Amino acid sequence: MEHSNISQDPHCSKRTSSGTFKNRNELILQWLEKESEHEFSDMDDECNDPNFQPETALLDNDEDNEEQHATTSETQNICEEVNQHPTSDYYKGKKGFMWSARERPKTSRTASHNIIRLPGRLQTSTFEGYLQLWSKIFDESMLECLVQYTNQKLCNYRAKFNNTTKVELMDTYVTEMKAFIGLLYYTSVFKCNDADLRTIFATDGSGREIFRCGMSNFRFSSLVNCLRFDDSTTRAERLKEDQLAPISNFFNKFILNSQFQYTPGPYLCIDEMLLPFKGRCKFKIYMPQKPAQYGIKIMLLVDARTYYIYNAYIYHGKNSDGIGLNEQERKLAAPTQSVLRLVKVVENSKRNITADNWFSYIPLMEALLKKGLTYLGTLKKIKLRYHLLSYRAKLEKSGIQYMALRKNVPYYHMHRKK
Repeated sequence: MEHSNISQDPHCSKRTSSGTFKNRNELILQWLEKESEHEFSDMDDECNDPNFQPETALLDNDEDNEEQHATTSETQNICEEVNQHPTSDYYKGKKGFMWSARERPKTSRTASHNIIRLPGRLQTSTFEGYLQLWSKIFDESMLECLVQYTNQKLCNYRAKFNNTTKVELMDTYVTEMKAFIGLLYYTSVFKCNDADLRTIFATDGSGREIFRCGMSNFRFSSLVNCLRFDDSTTRAERLKEDQLAPISNFFNKFILNSQFQYTPGPYLCIDEMLLPFKGRCKFKIYMPQKPAQYGIKIMLLVDARTYYIYNAYIYHGKNSDGIGLNEQERKLAAPTQSVLRLVKVVENSKRNITADNWFSYIPLMEALLKKGLTYLGTLKKIKLRYHLLSYRAKLEKSGIQYMALRKNVPYYHMHRKK
């Protein structure tokens, strides 16, 4: 394996052109000897300096002896390990975590876990138009449920008015609901989703004519206030087991339709999205690093090439990441549980998952390998505290770029030139 040149150090021997690990072993032994000399530097000063005067201090002799004995024995153990097992074989990590220093022999055949066989389409159909394509994701059953539960709320809403026969308070229907959803899309297109409705429906030339062609201002605001996704009469019972009861059935149906109509590519990404929201909600969270800061967090599994959302779930509390996992998987870290929950729909497909350092964790990578998936991501230093290479800091100081291998988990560190 090729390494970058080691910085000039009086204690370091010059590197041979063959790129062997002999000089690295000598370098590590020199570091250990140098540390041992520093530990007994006080004794050298006492013997060589005639004017040396020891300082008086009240210390526990037993504790000092134990610490000194532990330090000495630890140094001796490391020296024995380096001598018995040269660093050309592996890197010694903390807590007995071993990293191989040798690359696997390259073969002409591609590894089985790198061979991706994507399934074919679940159903074949010709493109009939964007409305028909949209109707496959928001099917008629979803729209009918939306109309039914919205009318249920409208019935209670118009009881607050003296004139209950106003057209703007009448029950809605599927065609009007489609027009209402279309106007919601337009609020995003015109970037006025948080604007005052009076400015959008204004008739002095400053408003948007497309909104007035669809419905009146009062009708639009009535539908916004009464829009519901579940049966309010059974919501209290369902809330005892599911905090997402007002939206869970509709949201899960949307995700299932999205998965049925699309086959993702070989590369997928996982990340979080904060949906801006400042209304009343039990699981609304605050994320100061996000532009909106307040909102609802949604965890997403997305196709890296087309940005198509293939799987998602709404974060609604501490234990929401582990829903659908077994007891052993629930003991893992929350980011690991989140990834395992999202990738259930693509297990044993040999696809690659990419995520940022918040999700990256060595137990996650090993768990994904067992599920027939690979992983790519950066690692935080704090997550490597039990797996760090023993001589990582000194290797960085010497300017060495190195790569290690733990079973099927390669680790590459590149020293940046300053």
